[in-house]
Amino acid sequence: MVVVVDKNAYFSENVLTEKDLLKKLNAFKKQGKKIGLCTGSFDLLHPGHIIHLLAAKKECDILVVSVASDEYNAGSRKQRGRPIFTHDIRAFTISQLKAVDFVLINENSQQIIHLLKPDVYIKGIDYNTLSDPVLRLEKEAVESHGGKIIFTSTEKLATTEIIRYIKEEIQ
Repeated sequence: MVVVVDKNAYFSENVLTEKDLLKKLNAFKKQGKKIGLCTGSFDLLHPGHIIHLLAAKKECDILVVSVASDEYNAGSRKQRGRPIFTHDIRAFTISQLKAVDFVLINENSQQIIHLLKPDVYIKGIDYNTLSDPVLRLEKEAVESHGGKIIFTSTEKLATTEIIRYIKEEIQ
């Protein structure tokens, strides 16, 4: 994993703690703003991530992206050497995208849904099936707060496939 040596080089005012993010979101909710939430690892930022987040931003006024923590990824990743970048670098990178208003580092998507209570929870088209038990729990979590789940229709590109291509096709 690429580790951050100088954390100040990767500082962004838009990467917030849960407490600070809640304060900001509560103020936006009082103004009637629609809050959207996307979650993911965003390990090797690529065009698929960008078009997904651009589509997600069209569904809300304020887009929050929850980046999976290194601890979560270590427990869920089957591939050796993943994630490539630490959550600090991944959060910073996502925070620099125009479509993204705020970023937070998190370990559990259902927990963050219950905490933030987004109006819309936005997933990629590849998740548009409720056969995934985690997705069913996420859907239940967002609906329990009066929100809804939305699936973007953007083309799916996967970091895993990009890495496979680089390993196998580029000599």
